[in-house]
Amino acid sequence: MTHNPRLPTLEAVMNGSPYELVDTPFSKDKMEAWRAQSIATGVGGALASLHQLYQLVRNDAADAAARADEAQAREALVKHLCDQVAAMQERINRLADALEERQRVDEEASRAAEERRRVLEEDPLEDPPDLLEYQARNPPSEIGDDSPVPSGELHAIAPKSEDDDNIGDLPKELEDPPDPVPEPRGSAYPQPTAISLNQE
Repeated sequence: MTHNPRLPTLEAVMNGSPYELVDTPFSKDKMEAWRAQSIATGVGGALASLHQLYQLVRNDAADAAARADEAQAREALVKHLCDQVAAMQERINRLADALEERQRVDEEASRAAEERRRVLEEDPLEDPPDLLEYQARNPPSEIGDDSPVPSGELHAIAPKSEDDDNIGDLPKELEDPPDPVPEPRGSAYPQPTAISLNQE
């Protein structure tokens, strides 16, 4: 910090007469040293008070901003929890509706089955009269195989006709080829040979 030559130094003010007129930044005219010193002390105290006030306001503003951020985070968390609760409530409502619908369908089915059973008990089915007469004339017999059981006796086989070729019962595809083997017709292409990709 450089010294302004127009203003007296601190030592000169402290060691000089309090009634001496000195130049000060507080006035265009000269004033007594004691008055300039008092004003300087008051200005210094005011500056210190202003600095403390500035620190308090800044700290209060930081605390208020932190509280606002915390309140905003809390509000976002509460909104998220409310959304989750609403989604869960909606799901519970859907499941409850499905359960009620299933119970209603089951109750209707059981009522219908009970009604059918009651109707059958009141009015049982009867066989038609012609079926009763048929069963009376033809008593039921055990169901079984009516084909005759082979007894192991020899029996005659019909001889083959002369049209048979004595080759057997093989299909034409499996029969032996005719005596002069026919020559193949058409053209044949040679099989492709493998090409090695590692050759240079």
